Amino acid sequence: MFNSFLNTGIIKDKLNDEAFNKLKIYIKNKKNRYNATLAGNISDSFALKDKDDWFLKNVLFSLIDQYSPEDINNIVGHPLTKNCAYALDGFWVNMQNKYEFNPSHCHSGVLSFVVWVEIPSSYKKEKKLKFVRETNVPCPNTFEFTYTNILGSVCQQKYHLEPEDEKTIILFPSKLVHQVYPFYLSNKKRISVSGNIKLDPTKIT
Repeated sequence: MFNSFLNTGIIKDKLNDEAFNKLKIYIKNKKNRYNATLAGNISDSFALKDKDDWFLKNVLFSLIDQYSPEDINNIVGHPLTKNCAYALDGFWVNMQNKYEFNPSHCHSGVLSFVVWVEIPSSYKKEKKLKFVRETNVPCPNTFEFTYTNILGSVCQQKYHLEPEDEKTIILFPSKLVHQVYPFYLSNKKRISVSGNIKLDPTKIT
């Protein structure tokens, strides 16, 4: 009988119009710069405020529920003895110009997420660039996770970004290493919203 080793994956979904428009309002109301707290080699990053925990309650909770208790225990690293409430622990927008990038890094918290709000360029077009098409690992305009498999080999899961990927949200374990490659064929900004989710031991559900 085949037995698969347990592993915790990611959750991918699309935001509905209400949630997407709510993010756009948050972005419009951005205030404080957030660059100094982030790994990104990006010109403009700003902190966001989730008013009344709307995005957490109406979007993130339903995605978090797709993880089993065993998944959460694996992510945390030990069994949870109390049902701690989830809370946002960092919420920001990245406004990325061409040539800018996010180096390999991980986040704080238990779970993290990214939402693509505007994707001005296309991987399919960018991979035709001369310096890209001559490589066997094309990755312009790409979001990438890095992890080890059961044999200890380093693996990547790539998401080649297209304009139609706008509204896509990915929820993933915060310690999962990831990076964002630059784009080259647009002078518009690539806009994404990210955040970290923690367990709050002061709030028991």
